[in-house]
Amino acid sequence: LSRLNTIWKGFINMQSVAKFVTKAYPVSGGFDYLSEDLPDTIHIGGRISPKTVWEYVGKLKSSLSKELCLIRFHPATEEEEVAYISLYSYFSSRGRFGVVANTNRHIKDLYLIPLSSKDPIPSKLLPFEGPG
Repeated sequence: LSRLNTIWKGFINMQSVAKFVTKAYPVSGGFDYLSEDLPDTIHIGGRISPKTVWEYVGKLKSSLSKELCLIRFHPATEEEEVAYISLYSYFSSRGRFGVVANTNRHIKDLYLIPLSSKDPIPSKLLPFEGPG
């Protein structure tokens, strides 16, 4: 991550689970609007099944008018890691992804996908078009 520029810094908040400062790094897709369009605090409104997300991503990838953008969140400091891991554990243990509640005109849908460092990248997200 040290070689990549951050595209956003702010809070991720899921009430009664975790709130922490995080940085977002580019993975794949276009990032032109993200630094401006992501709110200061990303509010997670709930959980969604991976199957639903993968069906949606499959339709999105075949659309010419929509773009799929992948970013990686990382705790901004070592002190933020405990809350970051709590949120990861919350979704991972339930087999669910997070749904962001506050999106805007350029960002139609935003999901948090919990991946450990040992997990393979889901095939639905490949190929990467960016720094990876």
